[in-house]
Amino acid sequence: MSPRRAGGDKRAEVLNHVVGVLIERGYDRTRFTDVAKVAGVAVSTLQFYFGSRDDMLVEALHFSCAREVDRLAAIKPDAPPWERLVALVDYSLDPADEGIWRVLYEFWYASMHDEELRVHSEKLQRDWSRPFVDTITKGVELGDFTVGDIGNMVTFVVGITDGLMLPQVLKHEYYDVEGMRKLTLDILAKALGV
Repeated sequence: MSPRRAGGDKRAEVLNHVVGVLIERGYDRTRFTDVAKVAGVAVSTLQFYFGSRDDMLVEALHFSCAREVDRLAAIKPDAPPWERLVALVDYSLDPADEGIWRVLYEFWYASMHDEELRVHSEKLQRDWSRPFVDTITKGVELGDFTVGDIGNMVTFVVGITDGLMLPQVLKHEYYDVEGMRKLTLDILAKALGV
């Protein structure tokens, strides 16, 4: 999908509203009329900005996920590897914007039904994983971490944090954030030889 460029700053503001409606209503139930009402614009404005409903939703998913990737990459980039890894795990288990988890699940759901989104989801996962790759690689280079395959370790770490989003998104009462944080960090410390 190549996004249209009409609308400038107002368009970016509207994308924030699209994300909000998407979080509240889900991918399948978000319509132009829902977004128009919340954003205070006409449906025709949304059609001008985005073309189709699907293009609007896809761009909102890209927009939200790209913003979150930037936030993740900015977490303690110069800290020692273990300190940064702990901060990345902490943030991944409890991000500043809880809505990003809902957006990610909507993105994954939509990607199962759309080949273009599925392909983009691979790029998103690589971008999302980059701070973990950089941190673990630096730890190996400094001799702080011992790991056979960095790629598999990153897939493992990101898989754990992605999977632990689900009970939080669903607000399951049994979910113990601090307990899961401690367990995750204990497992990682052992796996990395910390």
